[in-house]
Amino acid sequence: MPDGLKIKRKLLDRLRDTYRISILDDENLEEVGSYNLSLLSFYIFISVVAILLSILVISFIVFTPVKTLIPGYGDITDNKKFIELSKKVDELEKEVSAYDTYTAGLKNMLTGGIHNSSIEKIDSLAALKSIRPELVNQADLQETHRAKELNFLKLATPVFGAVAAGFQPDIRHFGVDILAAKDTPIKSIMDGIVISAEQSVNAGNCVYIQHSKNVVSVYKHNSALLVKTGDIVKTGQAVAIIGNTGEQSTGPHLHFEMWYDGKYVNPENYITFQ
Repeated sequence: MPDGLKIKRKLLDRLRDTYRISILDDENLEEVGSYNLSLLSFYIFISVVAILLSILVISFIVFTPVKTLIPGYGDITDNKKFIELSKKVDELEKEVSAYDTYTAGLKNMLTGGIHNSSIEKIDSLAALKSIRPELVNQADLQETHRAKELNFLKLATPVFGAVAAGFQPDIRHFGVDILAAKDTPIKSIMDGIVISAEQSVNAGNCVYIQHSKNVVSVYKHNSALLVKTGDIVKTGQAVAIIGNTGEQSTGPHLHFEMWYDGKYVNPENYITFQ
């Protein structure tokens, strides 16, 4: 038998050899207990204990806050948390900005935009022209000045089509009626935030959008709304589908209005629909 095999066999034999461990009383040397084991079983026992201890230590580090005390590990975790918190802060800032604009739009609509206060201004201007004709030119000059301010804005056409009814504030028609094919999308004239997107008995499905420079655009009689209150929209983004909803509608069309600083303006002065 080769020497190498003899050495290996001797080593295996030694590992398999059984040894006796005796526990003696120190005073009278009386045997208290004894255990039989081999080196192989002893090594296996020690290995199993070492593996179990390693698993326990690793689990303790991974699943408890102790891992933050390890140099380098805690820094990586902190960086991830910092990035996540930064993203959340940015999102919250955008939401706060959007809701500020939304609140400003609602305030404008309720106090000086689209309801009672605006009707009072319209009535006042009509009374002014009928009672004090000499002031008509001054009112026209103010409207001309307002028109110059709006001319600097880049406005998209909400929908292309024939104008069935023009701007007639004397009969309280504060916008224009535009005819277009069924299912035609209606687009926002500027970037802005939707301050109202809901159904009205008279005007049907309506969208009100607050834009910069205190401009509000209104889209009425839609068959469907593609946005909801609080949404941020871009120039040319579809916000509704042309329709025939509301008691005041007599056929598929878009009733479109523009308001500037709480006062109606003629959309045809700033937007080409045909």
